[in-house]
Amino acid sequence: MKGLLGLWLVICVCACTSKDVCHVQGRIEGIKNDVEIAVLRQVAGFQYDTVMNVSMQGGRFQFDLPGEYYGEAYELQFGNLPGRALFFAEKGNVQVRGHVDSLFFSRASGTRGNDEWQSYQRFTKLLSEKRENAMFAPEMREASEEEQIARRKVIMQEYEEELLCFQDKLAGDGNSLATLYSYWKRYLNMDADEIYSVLKKFDQQLAGNRYYLDMKNRAETLTRVAPGSMAPVFTAITLEDDTVSLADLRGKYVILDFWASWCMPCRAESVHVKEIYQKLHEKGLDVLSVSSDKDEQAWRKAIEDDGMVWNQGILRGKNKKHVYELYGIVGIPAIWVIDPDGKIIAKGLRGEKLKDFCSQLFDWGCKLNCVIFIFDSTVGDRPSAKGVHQHSRRA
Repeated sequence: MKGLLGLWLVICVCACTSKDVCHVQGRIEGIKNDVEIAVLRQVAGFQYDTVMNVSMQGGRFQFDLPGEYYGEAYELQFGNLPGRALFFAEKGNVQVRGHVDSLFFSRASGTRGNDEWQSYQRFTKLLSEKRENAMFAPEMREASEEEQIARRKVIMQEYEEELLCFQDKLAGDGNSLATLYSYWKRYLNMDADEIYSVLKKFDQQLAGNRYYLDMKNRAETLTRVAPGSMAPVFTAITLEDDTVSLADLRGKYVILDFWASWCMPCRAESVHVKEIYQKLHEKGLDVLSVSSDKDEQAWRKAIEDDGMVWNQGILRGKNKKHVYELYGIVGIPAIWVIDPDGKIIAKGLRGEKLKDFCSQLFDWGCKLNCVIFIFDSTVGDRPSAKGVHQHSRRA
């Protein structure tokens, strides 16, 4: 009888540990009262969905996530306490440990993704400390302002190179979920070439992963609105409550400017756009400024205050989301220059660079084939790897 009972216990234990789930167990030191934990999934930006709620007693908790939740990072929000603990959902047992005073630095371990993420966190912490020490070293304080700027650029470049080198090493066999996630956290600051280069590091096993697909879709969007491509056509609502389409401006060079009244960099940029418009409008250049304002009175007031006498449009409702996704806009101001045939010839130019570029379009002293650079505001003021497009200026 005892033998049968022992066999039954062994079978039960094996059955419990072989469930196809991610079993999460945790202990947070310093939490005395019972707390409800929200398991959060990052949807986009700062938007999160609540996957489930879990009770915490005596600083301990446990729950299971089934297979459909695998392959993503989740964050644990402990009531109203500041800071969250992050873990990756993978088959196996995940252990979460932390302290109430530093929930952000909680550690998750027990599976490949969680163990590799801890390695990444340790490395970036040390690398950030190294960067800060270099930024505020005594010799930096003694240097001239110009030398400090130059040195900081070198420090940041070295930081990025060391980080990329570590990520490449961590990627290993191409199946590292933690490495894919680390790239995904910053992919909106990458251009299309950088994203495609990153995706090549990963095996087809991760090709269907949400983070992989987000990056792939982003690269395809950036390629679609890069110089040499036809500008996607859309419509917006005018000041007169009519509609204006990008197609209405064919036959002219067009500055397409996405902005909003509350965006101070946008308002500052409108000064340069106004100068360009006044100088070149009669020669064949037009402007379409497209606002994302929710407050239409503020939009109208800004147009009047800033003397924006050119074409104005505003995106309402779902059309804003549609157009922003169409152009891959994640920040404003966002500016494109389009030729009379509707083809994009420049992207991300601002200030003096935008004025110089537009002036060259009508400068008969300019060579027939103008070299056009992409300056993408999402990745810094530098030409991208595919930032040159040969454009024959119309006579």
